[in-house]
Amino acid sequence: MKFKNLLLYLALMASLLMVACDDKTGGDNTGTEPTPDEQVGDVVDQVSQYTARKFDGQKRADLFYEIFVRSFADSDGDGKGDLNGVTAKLDYLDDMGIAGIWLLPVFECNSYHGYDVIDYEVINPDYGTMADMEKLIAEAHKRKIRVILDFVPNHTSNLNPWFTTACSSEDNDYRSFYHFSTTADNGCWKPVPTGTTNYYYLSNFDPYNGSMPDLNYGPSSSCASSGAFKAMTDAAKFWVDKGVDGFRLDAVKHIYDNESATENSAFLSAFYNELNDYFRGKSKLGFNDIYMVGECWLYYTEMAKFYKGLPALFDFTGWEARMSYAIQNSHAKWFPKDMIEQEKEYAKYRSDFIHATKLSNHDENRARTTLGGSIERAKMAAAILLTSVGSPYIYYGEEIGMLGDKSKDDIYVREPMMWAPKESDKMRPTWHKSQYNFELNVGNVETQAKDPKSIYNVYRKFARLRNTYPALAYGTMELPSDFNDSDNTNKQVMVFYREAGSERLLVVHNVSDKTSTHVVKHTIKAPIADMNGVTVKTIGTNEHQLTMPPYSSIIIEI
Repeated sequence: MKFKNLLLYLALMASLLMVACDDKTGGDNTGTEPTPDEQVGDVVDQVSQYTARKFDGQKRADLFYEIFVRSFADSDGDGKGDLNGVTAKLDYLDDMGIAGIWLLPVFECNSYHGYDVIDYEVINPDYGTMADMEKLIAEAHKRKIRVILDFVPNHTSNLNPWFTTACSSEDNDYRSFYHFSTTADNGCWKPVPTGTTNYYYLSNFDPYNGSMPDLNYGPSSSCASSGAFKAMTDAAKFWVDKGVDGFRLDAVKHIYDNESATENSAFLSAFYNELNDYFRGKSKLGFNDIYMVGECWLYYTEMAKFYKGLPALFDFTGWEARMSYAIQNSHAKWFPKDMIEQEKEYAKYRSDFIHATKLSNHDENRARTTLGGSIERAKMAAAILLTSVGSPYIYYGEEIGMLGDKSKDDIYVREPMMWAPKESDKMRPTWHKSQYNFELNVGNVETQAKDPKSIYNVYRKFARLRNTYPALAYGTMELPSDFNDSDNTNKQVMVFYREAGSERLLVVHNVSDKTSTHVVKHTIKAPIADMNGVTVKTIGTNEHQLTMPPYSSIIIEI
């Protein structure tokens, strides 16, 4: 959860420091929340000059949306986002075509972020009650939206009764749940505060204060028989019984300290299988398997090994080392090839892998900030994410171009969502005073929904397209037959095909600030959607020229 990829962070700092709170690059995003009927009107469809099939409401693409509840929507006016606020915004998400929501930790805790869990079966009172949670799950299911909860298997709060009891003596039922030692090998070992005060306990995620002691599952080969494993799976089963559809597992490479895929994957496999067996037959939406995705912040070749343990993993490489680089450097030609290579690597470890793609999340700089504050680049990232392979996640606020630099604190990438002009926005949380996101440089949902050129309408358009066309939703990705790996010509343009059954689509993106052309040398049926006014001109038999303005995209049925 708090892992920092230091090398990558330092490499990106130069571009990040260019972004200021009064960024002026978002002039098209000046922002009362529209009703779903208003959102499906002609204004939204003007994002593209071409006519695609209408979205029929089927969520083929399995799009997920990440929500930090505290910052999302405040239903009771106390300044903090809450579960009822999330429920109130389900129609907004449903209209976009979202098929699942990932809620950052909602359990009783001792922090604003929630990753120090005091009780895994108690709702954080800032967020509401268990009845509120049950209502959210039921209302989400009415809209065919899955609910997954952020689960923390690596550590607990030092206020968790498991830990306080474990500290009380050398012989109690919870002593084995944590790591204790009579010596402190490094700065991550903290003195036991009460009880067995001649011991130290391990707290890797908060080595300064010791607020998050690491759980101990014993040898990975027998982890399922440990007390901590049984307690954690019992807590997860509690939520399955409440109707939850799955879990996002935090910091899965840290459960065993050597970051070994072998040990950690053994634990993850045991954890997944235990819960999947329990889940079967309980899904309110008809799914056979529980949904479980892991946070494994590693380069893709190392991350791939964790597919031995889990069906889904977040792809950090695809954004940090691939897409953001391509957009910032107008160097996009090789992105599809790289993504194809990544998926081949994943398939070595799990044939039915779920490639959880994303831009930023709650632990990273906001995507638009990484891209130098440019709203056009942020739109480009959205278009690529929603046309490329994988099962995409959208972090709340990305769809309106929110900004945030975490170099001083994670809180700055978790600022309040902006639903309407500030003076009339009754659901905007106020617990944190925004430092990066204002009406001038971001706007809000209400105003952006009325602007056909807003980033919100780019997200909405491409999300609905992905749900409408199976080839975009889950099709294979292929390179053009004339792709030349060593040819740098037109490197600012990425070209790829998506195919599912008899449906075949050509996708072209120009990621640069200059107009580009691309020639398609085969028959086409018709363009179905574009961004920023791409034109198609027939120049010969089975030959067509695409003229692509800066930061433009087109999808063509062939």
